[in-house]
Amino acid sequence: MPKPRILIVNCYSDNHRQARGNPRVVPQSIAPAVLAGMLDPARVDIRLACEFRDGPFEDLDALRWAELLVLTGLNPAFDRMKQVTAYARAVNPAIVVGMGGPLARMLPNLSQRYFDYVCSGDVEQIVAVVDAVFGCGHAADVPIPRHDLLPASRIIGYAEASRNCNFRCSFCSMTAEDRKFMAYDLNDVRRQIEALGYRQCVMFLDQNFFAGPRAYFTARMALLKELFEQRRFGGWAALVTADFFTNPDNLALARESGCIGFFSGVESFSHAQIQSYAKKQNLVLPQERTIRSCLEAGLVFHYGLIFDLVDQKIDDVLAETEFIVSNPRITLPSFLSFAIPLLGTPLFDRRLREGLLLPNLRLRDMDGRSLVCHPADPLETATAFARLMDSGLLSKRKLAAHAWRFFRHYRSTLTRWGLLSGLANAWAMSYPRLGSNGRDGIRPGRDGCRSYLAGCEPLGSLYRPRIRIPERYRDHFEPLYVTDGDGELHDDLIDDAASLLHPPGSEATGIPTYNAIAMP
Repeated sequence: MPKPRILIVNCYSDNHRQARGNPRVVPQSIAPAVLAGMLDPARVDIRLACEFRDGPFEDLDALRWAELLVLTGLNPAFDRMKQVTAYARAVNPAIVVGMGGPLARMLPNLSQRYFDYVCSGDVEQIVAVVDAVFGCGHAADVPIPRHDLLPASRIIGYAEASRNCNFRCSFCSMTAEDRKFMAYDLNDVRRQIEALGYRQCVMFLDQNFFAGPRAYFTARMALLKELFEQRRFGGWAALVTADFFTNPDNLALARESGCIGFFSGVESFSHAQIQSYAKKQNLVLPQERTIRSCLEAGLVFHYGLIFDLVDQKIDDVLAETEFIVSNPRITLPSFLSFAIPLLGTPLFDRRLREGLLLPNLRLRDMDGRSLVCHPADPLETATAFARLMDSGLLSKRKLAAHAWRFFRHYRSTLTRWGLLSGLANAWAMSYPRLGSNGRDGIRPGRDGCRSYLAGCEPLGSLYRPRIRIPERYRDHFEPLYVTDGDGELHDDLIDDAASLLHPPGSEATGIPTYNAIAMP
């Protein structure tokens, strides 16, 4: 019997409205490989594609080849999922299309207009879809991500030791999804790392590598130390929440097991702003102290800054960035972003009820680079700030000075890779658009110049079909509107309001919730 032909695509729309992949950006997505790993390789024929890494998926031959198209992606990718579906059905009318990810859970009713299968469950649900289309018996005996279907690399490999998060920050998509935190069996973690082959760094993509009872963390450190001493990898890195740094022993355990460094959600150095984000775990220690303790332990520390111009004045934001760039004992941020009121989050609910979402807001606009809410400062001032943030908010001279002083202070403390990683942030802050500069040509003086204002931002070339599309699929290239002309919830989302909005008084608390942990 011929094997079912399955194409899995990770969809992505660049936040600069440009159409090129990001192969050098860290981290990369392994969602297609994880989905493929749920299926028995002896019983299915699978191809993978990742638009984040490789840019817009335009392989029409692959769409003609596939019998089942599986689409995944983060919140802003919903429009792109529709577009790829239109291409697939234009060249292969018999193809079956399934989609999953956060928007499948936030917009289950709307999604059914465009896709044959809407997967609101976890990655394991792909087995049920494949069995429904082709008959039973396609599950893998031992699920393992199909890294063999991804481009080979000896530098960075990706793994997961858990899924979901035990905290409930007000702006986070994990809060909107409200999925139970689950730690993976240690044998599963071992299999993932061994399947990667030797990598200079194994990066764990967990939402919170430190979540769950401390016994799990200790056991995981023992496993990583064993594998590190066996030279299975050159080092590892992970995302942890701020409570990790309350115990210095955690840093020692991590260092002994081959850790290079961490990413942690600092978001802001403002006590009031952290409270607004419901990140109570970040109030346990001063943010600066957390960063310095990590660096002084020989581990690099990465973080992002999130600006909420509804609650923050621009002068306060600029004062915060000046504090950072003048302090060589902490790393520069890895990225800057506006707070995004993602669908289904408490922040979205609050902004909608307060009437602060801009009119004619589109999902495409919720990219962290555009103003989506009425700001505290005049709109013209906030728009100018957004433009500056996108081109380089911090002085290159000050960034270079910070990098030099940072290097002098930590050159004997951090590993070579940790030091290089920390210094790279100065480059990222100097040229924030460099990593995704593409062929759309959206720049001053040309048609489609960015406005940085929701509702009137250019959509980019992805919204213009590249082949002839049947009329019944033309609406797949229309953007999804979140609000109408009055700033109210758009009619297209009304049927999914129960998934998007929260009852009064149900704000996120940031209190840990330890749920359903699989014992090793």
